[in-house]
Amino acid sequence: LTGSLESLTDTSSKMNHSFPGFQRSFSTTSAASQKEINRRNFFVKSKNSSLRRSWSNTTTTSTDAPVKLHEGSQVLLTSSSEMGTIRYIGPTNFAPGVWLGLELRSAKGKNDGSVGDKRYFNCKPKYGVLVRPSRVTYRGINGVKLVDDIC
Repeated sequence: LTGSLESLTDTSSKMNHSFPGFQRSFSTTSAASQKEINRRNFFVKSKNSSLRRSWSNTTTTSTDAPVKLHEGSQVLLTSSSEMGTIRYIGPTNFAPGVWLGLELRSAKGKNDGSVGDKRYFNCKPKYGVLVRPSRVTYRGINGVKLVDDIC
């Protein structure tokens, strides 16, 4: 009988230890405080789901209108990690297809907006480059996906 009593005491003390992630079903928490715990948990869950809903709403609305590159767009020239402003979009005399004329923020360009006898846009000498759309990104998206094939 004494052995049974000791094992009952051991079992009882083990059950009083808390285990992370487990809730005791024989809790001594009052009904009022359990209601408060449930209310707090519900609030946290509701807050998180409303944040998720607002995030998904903003994402959907931003993709409704397709983004296209246009004159004045700020882009990153990936080969040199230089920022530039699009000053020209269209064909050139020196190669087929769509080209972008960029005015760079620093004097790391090759021209002033003209190549040979043809002027495509205006900028200071050494601030201009003409590149393929695939050489730029706009907000992390490759430029080739953001231009219409107009040529």
